[in-house]
Amino acid sequence: MNKPTETNSVQSTFDRGVDAASGSVHKAIDSASDASGPAIKKATDTAHSTVDSMTKGAHQASETVSAKSAQLQHLQQQLADSTRAQIRNHPLLSLGVALASGALFAMWLNRNAGEKNAS
Repeated sequence: MNKPTETNSVQSTFDRGVDAASGSVHKAIDSASDASGPAIKKATDTAHSTVDSMTKGAHQASETVSAKSAQLQHLQQQLADSTRAQIRNHPLLSLGVALASGALFAMWLNRNAGEKNAS
């Protein structure tokens, strides 16, 4: 699983990409505006505003995904720690559950394989 620093690195890479794309779109809008008359000025201002809103939304989405990723990593660590503690406290019960689960899974696979062969 990614570590928080890797998640932050991915987020910063994504943010740089969004900023670069936003800058390119702004340059294209400015070029179109310079080539046209003042009547287009209002349209270019609206386009700039739209690009800025989209950039802000992309950054917010990136931050939200990064925060949720960190929460999931923390939850995964808690679950792993809890499972380890249960296995250490009840080793025979854990072994019995593992064997029973394996047997049920094997029976299920054999049944599915038999159904496929009969078809």
